[in-house]
Amino acid sequence: MIVGILAVAGAATCLGIMPSIQKQLLVDGLPMNSLMFFTNLTISAVCMALAKAKGRSLKARPAQLIQALVMGTSGMLLTALLLNNSYLYLPVGTAIMLNFLYPSIVCIIMGTVFKEGFTKLQIAAIVVSITGMAFLTGAGGEMPLIGIVLAVVSAFTYGGYLVANEKGPANELPIETKLFYVSLPGSLLFGILAPVTGTLAAPAGGIGGWLFLICGSGLFTVGGYFMMMYGISRLGASTAAFISMLEPVVSVIFGTIWFKDPVTLGIAAGGGLVITSILLITIDGYQKSR
Repeated sequence: MIVGILAVAGAATCLGIMPSIQKQLLVDGLPMNSLMFFTNLTISAVCMALAKAKGRSLKARPAQLIQALVMGTSGMLLTALLLNNSYLYLPVGTAIMLNFLYPSIVCIIMGTVFKEGFTKLQIAAIVVSITGMAFLTGAGGEMPLIGIVLAVVSAFTYGGYLVANEKGPANELPIETKLFYVSLPGSLLFGILAPVTGTLAAPAGGIGGWLFLICGSGLFTVGGYFMMMYGISRLGASTAAFISMLEPVVSVIFGTIWFKDPVTLGIAAGGGLVITSILLITIDGYQKSR
């Protein structure tokens, strides 16, 4: 159990630190298209290498391939694009907190589209998360609306991505194979878009900049996904979801230290409410599993 806890905590830490690294790369002048291309290319390459090392095939049925590519386009690619752009307008921690509205969005989708209904805890979590969003978006009136919209929309795209991770034939694939195809649209799209638009560029700082990009953005992302999957297999989804709440906390702390982002009373209250909503949904999931 300790190994599973450490795995999920490690995943939450990686995924919590990674946004600050990506924001720093953008602030240092790396074009968004280049950041997206190199990050997705790293994920694709690591998944291909892992599949080969484990002797697993990258073959997929047409239905599995189509679902994985759609997941990659709407869930991974679009979510990352929205979040990375929101970092240019908002403190990293605030953007991540707004993105963490996705558990409530997942509840709404599962309860309405898939007709699973709503428990009292789920309804409470939805109300609390929306209240938290109101605090975050109204914190001092100093945050640009465009940044808020980008971060909130990213919660919807990621929420849909998580639903797709539970429903459909793509989930029968090994994690390396599925993640390879999920990251492939970003690698291909930005591999074409960056040179065509003249935005294919190397990070500032020479070799150090490349290590910062490949390790900090690419490997932190793929490492976070794999550690989370491993932790879920050891602990179960409910316990893992509770521990993963470290991610927005790490993002706020790390962003505050790195960029000296201000933490106002509104941001603290809104972040606390968002985390409370995640806790309520986690408790609900645990009760259902019992």
